[in-house]
Order: sequence, then C-alpha cells, then structure tokens
Amino acid sequence: MSMWMIFTISDFDHLELNLKKLFFRWLSCFSFAALVALAGCAKNEGIKVKISSWGDLQENAILSDLITQFQTLHPDIKVELQRIPYTEYTTKLITQMAGGQAPDVICAEVGNYSDFYLRDALEPLNDYVEADKVDMSAYYPKVVDRFTVDGKLYVIARDTAPICVIYYNKDVFDAAGVPYPKDSWTWEEFVATAKKVQAADATGRVTRWGFVDDWVMSEAWIYDFGGSYVDDIKHPTRWTFADDPRTLEGVQFRSDLINKYKVMLPPSSVSAMGGLGNADLFVNGNAAMFLSGIWKTPEFRHIQKFKWDVVMLPKGPNGHRAFSTGGSGYGILKSSKYKKEAWELVKFISGEEGAKKLASTGFAQPALMKVANSPDFLDGQDPKNKKMLLEAVKYVEYGPLCKNWTETLSGIIGPEMEKVWSATETAEQAMAHLKPRLDANPPQTK
Repeated sequence: MSMWMIFTISDFDHLELNLKKLFFRWLSCFSFAALVALAGCAKNEGIKVKISSWGDLQENAILSDLITQFQTLHPDIKVELQRIPYTEYTTKLITQMAGGQAPDVICAEVGNYSDFYLRDALEPLNDYVEADKVDMSAYYPKVVDRFTVDGKLYVIARDTAPICVIYYNKDVFDAAGVPYPKDSWTWEEFVATAKKVQAADATGRVTRWGFVDDWVMSEAWIYDFGGSYVDDIKHPTRWTFADDPRTLEGVQFRSDLINKYKVMLPPSSVSAMGGLGNADLFVNGNAAMFLSGIWKTPEFRHIQKFKWDVVMLPKGPNGHRAFSTGGSGYGILKSSKYKKEAWELVKFISGEEGAKKLASTGFAQPALMKVANSPDFLDGQDPKNKKMLLEAVKYVEYGPLCKNWTETLSGIIGPEMEKVWSATETAEQAMAHLKPRLDANPPQTK
C-alpha cells in the first residue's frame, strides 16, 4: 500500500486547516511589509519643497540646474520651481500666502524683502545657520545686514548689485582726446567729461548725449551727497526727504545735468524715443556714458561697433560716496511644512556652487566674497574694470523697511521730481510741496 493511502479524511481536514493558517500568516506579513513600503513611498512623495523665483530664462536655467544637483544629493526631497514674472512676483506671493498656497522657499530682493518681513512671513534662520555652522562672515556684510533685523537673519544672500556702474564708450573718449575716467573721479570731473564727449550736429541738435541713466536714478546723486529718505532704515518713523538739505543738493545736481549743463537728455526727449530705452542709446552710440548695474554686461558684450568699459559713480562733494543697490537671496516662509528640507535647499543654492554658476553669467556679483574675488566673476572679459565692484559694495544704501515705501516713492515723490527734471518747478519748490504730504503719510511699519 502506498504511503499516502494511510491518511484518513480527518487528516486531510487537519492539513488543510494548517495550510490555511500558514497562508494567512504569510499574507498578513506580506501586507504589513507592503504597507510599510507604501508608507515610506508616500512619505517620500510628500516631501515636495516648492520654491518661487522670478528671473529671466538664463537665470532660471541656472536655478533649475542647481535644483537638479540638489535632488541628486537629496533623492528623498522633490523640488518644484515656480517662476513668476518680476512685475507680478510680490503681489502673487502675497495672494498665495493669504490663500494657504504659498511656496516653502522664496527668492527675495533687497527691495521687496520688506513686503515679506513686515508681514511676519519669514522664518528666522539663525538656528539653522548655527546648527550647520554656516559662515555668514563669508558673505558681504552689508547685504547680510540688510536681511537681518534686531539680530534675526531672514534671508541668505545670493548676490549683490551696487547701482554705481557707469559704462563708457572708449572709442568716443579716444576720438575726443579725453582720458578714461578713474574710480576716484569727482562730480566736477564727471560734468567736465560729459561736456567733452557730447556731440551735436550743425543745427545744434544733440547726436550723442554725454550721459544717460537706465531709469530716473535720483538716488545715485541723493545718496552720493549724503542725503536720505527716512530717519532710520530698519525702523523708520518719518520721511526726511523733503527737509534734508543734502537730499536737496542731490536732486539739484541731477536737475543741473539736464537743465543747466545740458549733458543729459530731458524727459521730453525720452518720451520721443518711440519705445527705445536709454540702454539702446548707449548700444547705438548715441550716449557716451550710461549708468546702471553690472547686470547689463551680458547684453553689452554683444556690442561690436565700439570698445567699452566701466567706472564707479563719481564721489560726491567732500569725497562722500554712496549709492543704491540691488541684490537678492533665499528665505523660508513660516507657513512651510518642510522647513528642515527647505533649509537644505536654501543652504545649497545660496552656497559656493550656486555662486559660481551665477558669477559665470557675468550679470550678477555673488554675495559670497571669495567667489566674487575669483576668476568665476573676474573672468578677464569686458568690462575690464569689473573689479571696482569689490570696493563698491562698501558704499551701498538700502531703501527703508516700510509698507508704503514703493507707493510713496512712485505716487508722491516721483511726480513732484518730474516737475524738477522738466524745469517746471525748482528743487526748493518741490521740497516745499512735498513736506506736508510726506508728514501726513508717515512710513508704515505695522
């Protein structure tokens, strides 16, 4: 008799019962393991850090590349980049914050930074910096200070941008027999130079202006003279613009460039240019000198018809030197659910790797001093005098931290200044008209 034939029916029932038990135990173990694995995947899928930035295509390509590198180093963190046009950036982010749809990381500019800081939307970064021993002394002190209020750091600087870069046409200077300007030049030397490099036709019509600025840059001369807009940049209580005699002198000097020395095109000529910007005047050879920031470099490197270089904005009276600045960095919003992961991203993209990639474009000065002072930024290409920016960062001034800064500048101060530039009002008259209006609308910090 075969061995299997000795099993009874009850034996088969017992075996079937044991097999069922084993099967369900195995199934339970598998299910538990599967649930753990799925939970892990869900956790990884849930760590998505969102970052918002503006930037042009080139700038965002750099940021996208850095994000790819970051995700390679941190495969458990997914990063989503949201690009918003700069003109819509602040408004859209504020709307997103109000609707609970804000990103984790934002790019903040030294100007719009106040919009986020004054809404108490930014996470202080001191504890993160201390825990990871990030050396903040490696960054330019002035831009670090801009993003620090009452000892709390809110943004890690990415770049700085002193608005003191006067681009000049070397061929025009050579043809006029005028020596190239030096960084140590003065306002008087600047005016004399502008007169010599300006050109007109037989009818007296100006064919080449001695000087133009990128936009109406009153600050260039106001700060350079030692003027001010408020009593305290970080904790402003009143506008000083209309009753600061040094501010008046700065405004008067810009007016004189247009109306007295006539080396700078008047507002009527700007409106008649048919959509062309002042940068186009320089590129086309219709302006000998042009004031802006270093970000114009990539565009101007395409100039073929003449050689050019840069020089620092001249010193004001009594050797005083100061000018406004741009610059940006990355901060974490308090509403972020993934602050730890967001910090890892901020730390990486604002670090040395990010600074080198930014420097290589030629349009931005890294906030990390050693990268700014390296061949990554000082690349030997035009402009040859780019190194002057390493000194210029010492003299930058920032706008006040108040909610109504932009509207005051564009809605109250700006229109009155237009009357000065067009010579329909003197600088003294403009200040007299401005004072009661500014006093009635003090800086808003709450």
